[in-house]
Amino acid sequence: MRPKQIAAKLIFLLTLMLLAGNAMAAGLLKPVGANDSAALAISSHKVDVTINNGFVRTEVDQTFANSSGTATEVIYSFPLPKQSSLSELSLWIAGQEILGEVVEKQRARQIYEEQKAQGNQTALAEKNDYRSYDVKVGNIPAQSDVRVRLVYYQPLEIDLNIGRYIYPQAEGNVDEERISFWSTDDKVSGPFHFHLQLKSAFPVKDVRLPGLDQEAIIQRSGGMSEENAGDIIDVTIDRPEGSQLNKDIVFYYRLDDSVPARIELVPYKADKNSEGTFMLVVTPAADLQPISEGTDWTFVLDNSGSMGGHKISTLTDGVNRVLGQMRANDRFRIITFNNSAQELTSGYINATTENVQQWISALKNIQAGGGTNLFAGLESAYRKLDEDRTSSIILVTDGVANVGNTAHKDFLRLLQKYDIRLFTFVIGNSANQPLLDRLARDSGGFAMNISDADDISGRLLQAKAKVLHQALHDVEIDISGERVTDLTPEKIGNLYAGQQLVQFGRYNSDGEVTIKMKAKISGQPHSWKTTANLPQTATDNPELERLWALAKIDQTMEEVREKGEIETLKNKVIDYGLNYSLVTDYTSMLVVTVDVLENQGIQRRNADRVQKERIAQQQKAAAPVQNHRIDQSSNNGAGSFNNRPSPGINFGSGSGPVGLLTIPLLAWMNRKKK
Repeated sequence: MRPKQIAAKLIFLLTLMLLAGNAMAAGLLKPVGANDSAALAISSHKVDVTINNGFVRTEVDQTFANSSGTATEVIYSFPLPKQSSLSELSLWIAGQEILGEVVEKQRARQIYEEQKAQGNQTALAEKNDYRSYDVKVGNIPAQSDVRVRLVYYQPLEIDLNIGRYIYPQAEGNVDEERISFWSTDDKVSGPFHFHLQLKSAFPVKDVRLPGLDQEAIIQRSGGMSEENAGDIIDVTIDRPEGSQLNKDIVFYYRLDDSVPARIELVPYKADKNSEGTFMLVVTPAADLQPISEGTDWTFVLDNSGSMGGHKISTLTDGVNRVLGQMRANDRFRIITFNNSAQELTSGYINATTENVQQWISALKNIQAGGGTNLFAGLESAYRKLDEDRTSSIILVTDGVANVGNTAHKDFLRLLQKYDIRLFTFVIGNSANQPLLDRLARDSGGFAMNISDADDISGRLLQAKAKVLHQALHDVEIDISGERVTDLTPEKIGNLYAGQQLVQFGRYNSDGEVTIKMKAKISGQPHSWKTTANLPQTATDNPELERLWALAKIDQTMEEVREKGEIETLKNKVIDYGLNYSLVTDYTSMLVVTVDVLENQGIQRRNADRVQKERIAQQQKAAAPVQNHRIDQSSNNGAGSFNNRPSPGINFGSGSGPVGLLTIPLLAWMNRKKK
């Protein structure tokens, strides 16, 4: 079966689903019905974000207040940011910062409980699978407060010249067990302060914070002159007492249309005797032709209980809009799933005016409820495929499979039977991103995560430009010589128009290497190359070691989800977590006093790592923006991609959000898989 790329009208359908919903939020977890819950509060919430050199540092500094007459514990929970590594947890005791250290999960929990029982102040950060980070703070003194700070890092990719950062606060309403036991206090009794600084080596055309344009204060400094190369943009949001932590803050920035396609390499090497780490970022440009062909559509729609409320009504309204613009020679199927799957259409339906109107009326009766049998929904979609027509499967879900087959290996086996692209649209925070990313990538499609605070038009335009053009298939990176090891991810797959490739690696000796990228376009091989120098010493970005380790952890966890908790795989994750001070599924961050660390034999690895990172961050804050492009010398100065501009939002899609609802459906069809 040879599929095609999906339509922007479809993406409009998917984004509609996120405009409303019944969701929890980031905040303090309190037992449902607890009488003394009012005694605990978040008295201040400060966020400081730095985007620089292709990755993001997010610092959250909070004060928790205890107005009761006894010492007590608080639990703060927030949605797990995508591809994030929680790397610092600090607790202030007697005015002094005590930094957390990473310990195996069960041991950390045991020590935390022992310290809490002894009346000592302590803290613990744990990862709740793909859903959230949970931070416990024990023994906040009576009639007092405590300051807690956490830091996490994550890579940031540019897509069609657009960078996108989310500070996640809205929960996805997918953890039924948690919802039944905990209520969430998402109010901040004191001030809320959010500050973001973007440092870009390339000119920034504009920035946007959807829904916050009147509230956010945006200041720009720097410029692209030789004296002060780079753009620096500061965003500040201050809110009064009583603000809530129930809506994501989404920050977009768009690079100028003149920004070139390029290859960048950001290195870190502590000294000449240390092993080096690097982040390779490739922003390709190639002759990707536009595509416009017909297809069969299979909509696989989640109508489980977590899709309740306004979500299900916006879902059906979005499907109706798509059906209303189909041509008579198109066909569609509609499958819904909760505890089981139902094919509403009993096969393909020709998109005649009469049939479309009939199914528009029928879809209004869809109700949300029950569990999520995601496997049954996908299995039904793969039945009755017509070998003579191109097809695409579009899955819309929060991905939290809890009925029927739920193991990753079951989904992967199902996918391997069919040569058809699956496009997954992941709704909100706390969704099963690992599963949906893997399914989309292994099928040659892509996954898109959408927040209810997103710029809907902007996300639609991004997806439109991606699916309207050919893609780069079977992408590979080859780095000559024996200096480079541990490239992660190992398997890249496909790259769509405007999509960046971000890869981490290690190197054991300095010197020049040749970097070659290979891919196929419509079955024809293409390649691009450049040379780069791996430095003997480069101390600006020690955070890259954590990001490399996080990529290795993610790669190993894919195996765990597919093969089960094999001891060797589990131990690899634990080793990465301990050696690079990362909170993982099997390691947690524990805050206790220095004497407890010594008594427990816990090394202060994180304290040493954080000291290096903070020194480097102070130096970078005072330094000009650094450009890490390495391919200018290729092709007589034309760069690896022959002076092509980096594909932007206008790539084959017109300028700006014009006429989105009136574009014919056929313009958005998916291309056949090569």
